[in-house]
Amino acid sequence: MARNSCQFTCHVVVILFLLVFGEVDGVTITVPNPTVSAEAGTDAVLMVSFTSGTNPYVSWELDLSIASWTINSDQPADIAQAYKGRLTINTKAPSLTLNKVTTADARDYKVTMRATGESSDEKFIKLNVYERITSVNVTVSPADPVEGKDVTMTCQITGTGTKYSWKVNETPVIVDSRHVASGNTLTIKSLVRTDKGQYSCTAENPINSLKNSVDLIVYYGPDDPVIKVDNANAGTQHNALVGSTVQLDCVSESLPVSYNWKYNSVSTAGGSKTLSNIQRNQEGDYICEVSNAKTTLTKSKTITIKVYDMIQGLSVSTIPVNPKEGDAQVEITYATDKGSGTAMWLKDGTALPNDPRYTVTANSLKINSPGRSDSGVYTCNLNNPFSTSTIQKTISIFYGPEKPQISATSVENPDPLKYVLVGTTVLLKCKAECDPPATYYWNVGNQDDPNVPEGATLNLTNIQANQAGSYTCIAVNDKINKRVRNVVPLNVYQKPVSAGPTCSMTPVNSDLQFRCSWLGGIPKVSLKFLGLSEVKEASETLDQTETAAKLPALNGKAITCVGTHPIAPNNCSITPRSPEGILPSHNATAQPSGKVSVTISCKGSSQPPATVTWSKAGQLLTSGGIYTISNDTTDLTITGFNISGGDLATYTCVSTNLLGSQKSSINLTGPAISKSSILVNPAHTVVTLTWETPRDSVVTGFNVQMTGPALQRSSISRAATDWSTIQTKGPEARNTDISPLQPGEIYQFRVKPMVGQNEGPPSETYSLGQDPGLSAGAIAGIVIGSVFGFLLLLLLLILLILCCLRRKKQRKEPKYPVPKTKERVATGVSQPNILLTGGVTAARNGPSIGNGNRAYTPEPYTQYDKSSTLPSNVTPPAVRMATTV
Repeated sequence: MARNSCQFTCHVVVILFLLVFGEVDGVTITVPNPTVSAEAGTDAVLMVSFTSGTNPYVSWELDLSIASWTINSDQPADIAQAYKGRLTINTKAPSLTLNKVTTADARDYKVTMRATGESSDEKFIKLNVYERITSVNVTVSPADPVEGKDVTMTCQITGTGTKYSWKVNETPVIVDSRHVASGNTLTIKSLVRTDKGQYSCTAENPINSLKNSVDLIVYYGPDDPVIKVDNANAGTQHNALVGSTVQLDCVSESLPVSYNWKYNSVSTAGGSKTLSNIQRNQEGDYICEVSNAKTTLTKSKTITIKVYDMIQGLSVSTIPVNPKEGDAQVEITYATDKGSGTAMWLKDGTALPNDPRYTVTANSLKINSPGRSDSGVYTCNLNNPFSTSTIQKTISIFYGPEKPQISATSVENPDPLKYVLVGTTVLLKCKAECDPPATYYWNVGNQDDPNVPEGATLNLTNIQANQAGSYTCIAVNDKINKRVRNVVPLNVYQKPVSAGPTCSMTPVNSDLQFRCSWLGGIPKVSLKFLGLSEVKEASETLDQTETAAKLPALNGKAITCVGTHPIAPNNCSITPRSPEGILPSHNATAQPSGKVSVTISCKGSSQPPATVTWSKAGQLLTSGGIYTISNDTTDLTITGFNISGGDLATYTCVSTNLLGSQKSSINLTGPAISKSSILVNPAHTVVTLTWETPRDSVVTGFNVQMTGPALQRSSISRAATDWSTIQTKGPEARNTDISPLQPGEIYQFRVKPMVGQNEGPPSETYSLGQDPGLSAGAIAGIVIGSVFGFLLLLLLLILLILCCLRRKKQRKEPKYPVPKTKERVATGVSQPNILLTGGVTAARNGPSIGNGNRAYTPEPYTQYDKSSTLPSNVTPPAVRMATTV
């Protein structure tokens, strides 16, 4: 209780002290060298310093406290029993000195300092104690290093070593996958002979270093030996001339090395062997053996010594002397008076063929089952390294005849062995492989010819059909009494009369008969139809009938007749087809008397040709009276056609054949102009009128009419405003030129369609010239337009007054915010309609030609459209063209 009270009092005092004097810093230890190295047997000083506001308490420890004291205290240091007499302590400082240290003193030492009222601090100092290196010795294991094996060098020292470094020949060893340094050892893996040299090891510690070296010898080999002959590298064989001297030397890379020569089981030590005055009996294999006692390896190499004489007296003979095809064998042998060598055989100056029948022996060439291809000049080249000799032998082998080959040539016939044409010339040639050359005989195709021609060629001129047949060539070899024959057929043909077959079809009651015809030719043409219900064949003419029930399937289907002939095969085709594309057309003609005839044509495509029936307004028509039907029934002619007598009606034609029918009608109408236009040249002297008529309109001609000054002087007087016919055109005309016109004069033009003497409605009227003034219709239009304009202005005035009254009423009513979505602002500018006084404008920006009150001078050949409107801002010229309808 008292202790707690004291601690409380102390705490209060400390707090008051801190409040009065401020906070006091703690003890701080400084270690200048955290690691201290010392040699064994010397003193080691563990140096520290401190900063503190008072004298702190110092404690040094290992596992337990070894010494402690208070700085500047009169009390001695408290030293552990185990360290008494071994420590030197100055109590005025915190450092510690260990006397005569040993390697056992190498530890981590802890120093702690603390003072009253201050925070404590602690630090560690590591002490390393080393024994001085006094000797270094390098050992090698194994003692005899061999190439390809590993070697380890060990650096053995007296003292304490902390670092080992290696050099070879004073150059640092580069550590890699082969050079492995570990501790005090260096291992070299898979030794090579270049690893030899002086290796040194340097052992170091912080106290001192010491170096020593060893010579590394690498034993290797033997490598593959090399044999030299007369101081030059030799291969596996050496050739020597009888009586010469041969010097053999064997060389191999090896450490150490031992040489030995063997010949016929006799050994001779040493790397060299001399053969003086060499003879043929000294030929053979000479073996050099190389051995290594350290690596226990042995290698050898053999050289073959061949000894030759100079070649003399080469000769060649054959068995049998006169060989023939079918013999078992032909043998060619050679012999010499002196010397030998290697024989090389040639046939006709080139190497022997790669044929298993040829066998080369030591002194001969054998040809098994000789044939004609083996005939030729055979050469024997006998060679040795010191001489060459050559001899030739010609061999002929009788053979044949083989089967004769017959060829044919003809100027007129490209392939005479295929066929020849009647009346041409053919040359047959016979050839058979034979030695000696064969004799040839012929058997001809005409069995009535008793002759047996002889010779290799047979000439047949102006050949006829009865000469067709088999031609036999017989080849005879009189030397071996052998005969062989061959036969070729000779075909004699004639072309058909026409280039190809003709196809047709004819109705037979309700059936349809197909015919194909192609006459003439040797042999006769073979015909057949493809596409019909069945396939039939015939010669020259083929008829085949298809019944009515089968015809629908043939509609639009191509039926082909295939004509087969060896010279010129050909085809023809025909397609049965129901009537189609029927579109009636008409043509009207007028006689000078004015009588009109109209012909209506009903044509299309059909096969076989269709028959046409005619009707008028549903009533069947036949030839008679005013109606005439053409022989093929496709035309209906109406004579004395009367446009006002009921002849303008609907006419119907029905086109029918065995495969179907098609119906079409035409409604004949009176003469009419459906469209017209006008073109004017730049000088206003030529006008071109163009017009069109409806398709069904009956027209026999056109009258081109005009008013105005006459085109040329005339004795007949007329008023300039009268219409007169100036041109008469035929029914096919669709345009005309009118000239010469007088510029500035007033003209009008139109076209009237005609049927005989009857006129149809005229075309539009086109005017050219000065403004003739306002017509009555134009004046009436201006009056009516003025009245409607006045009424429109009055209506606008009333609407304006009503609008003003409405706005005034709205200003008197309470105003409320108007929703944004309901706001509407409408502005506009009212523009009056522009009444154009101009008439028709020209298409494509050209001048106008029309029936208005104003017109312009026409531009060059401009086509005009009376529906266009003239721009109001263009000042019209004085001259105009107008169209009056």
